[in-house]
This record gives sequence, C-alpha cells and structure tokens, in this order.
Amino acid sequence: MVYARRSMPRAAGGEVPCRRDMPGTAPRNNGWLTTTNRSGTWVSGMGRTSAGSSDGPDEQREASEEVAAALATVGNWMFSTAARRRIMAASGLELSLGDYTLLAQISHHAPVRLSVLAEVMEVDKSTLTPPAKRLEARGFIVREPDPADARAQLVRVSRSGKLAIRKLWQARADIVAELMDDWSTAEIKKLAAQLAAFAEAIERKG
Repeated sequence: MVYARRSMPRAAGGEVPCRRDMPGTAPRNNGWLTTTNRSGTWVSGMGRTSAGSSDGPDEQREASEEVAAALATVGNWMFSTAARRRIMAASGLELSLGDYTLLAQISHHAPVRLSVLAEVMEVDKSTLTPPAKRLEARGFIVREPDPADARAQLVRVSRSGKLAIRKLWQARADIVAELMDDWSTAEIKKLAAQLAAFAEAIERKG
C-alpha cells in the first residue's frame, strides 16, 4: 500500500499533488522552465517578478498557473510508484513502498503518534501497524512513552533509520541528477535557487 498526504511536505519529500490533466512541457530554454499555456502557446520563465515590471495581474496569474502545473507534474513523478521503486533500488535498501513511505513520514513528523500520523496521511491507523512493526523490527524506528499521555506511545526514527533516510535521499538526488545530465551547473543552481525561494514562500505563507 502506498500512503500519501495532501499537504505539501518540507523535508521528507513529501506529498502527492492532486492529479489532473496538465499542459505539456517543452525542453527547457536557457535554464528557464518552459510550458504551454491554455491556448497552446509556449511560454517560459520561473521566478520573482522584478521591480518595475510592466506585467499586469492577468499575466502574473497566467504565469502562476504555468508554475503550478509544472510543480504538479514534478510532484506526480516524484511520488509515483515507478520513481519510488527506482529510489529504493538505487538506495540498496529492501523496503516495500509502504515501509518506505511510512519511514519518510515518521522522519518528517517525529516524534509522533501513529494515530496522529494516520490522520495526516488520511489512512486508517490499522494500515500503519504492519509497516510500523517491520520498521521497528529492522531497528529503523523506536517507540517511546508520550509525555502527554502515559497510555500512548510516540514513534521516531532511530540512528539506523536516519542512515536509511540519508541513503534514500541520496538515491533520490542521483535520480534527479540523471534527469538533468544535459543541464549546465549554472542552470541547475539557478533552478535550485528559484525552488528554494518558492519553498521559503510556502514556509511563510502556506
């Protein structure tokens, strides 16, 4: 079973955007994100609008729609079964999709009750019990008393679990690097800076 949450994650690589029909994408143009608008016209550009720009609210909204569509495409790929299987294979870890997803979610939210995590992931708590037991058996997660309720337990990632997460994220980075193997370092750094600025906006306003 694959678990997903609807809100955008920050560190764990997070969430699957709502699937919908997306405009097509064209090859990048000098490092800028290039997509099609609703009329089928190719448009490019991703980043902040410079001061004094003549673009009006309609142009800004259309550009924002293109960014949203591109991000949804990226998210759908990143959290697809095929992509996650590639990440797990490259990491060398023998994890099921459910175990992988739960480990990533615990890493992001820990320490956390499984019941709370089930609500966040929008699944029944009973579906988290088997993968949680497997992760605990492998020493990737540990349970500890909840200071707020002696009857409850919290789960968190152990030292071994953190090493596993590190391998997973390194494998993820390697796969992303393969997709951009024909990009220049300057282009990759430019995109990274733009996405970092967008992530910062999410932290402040999301």
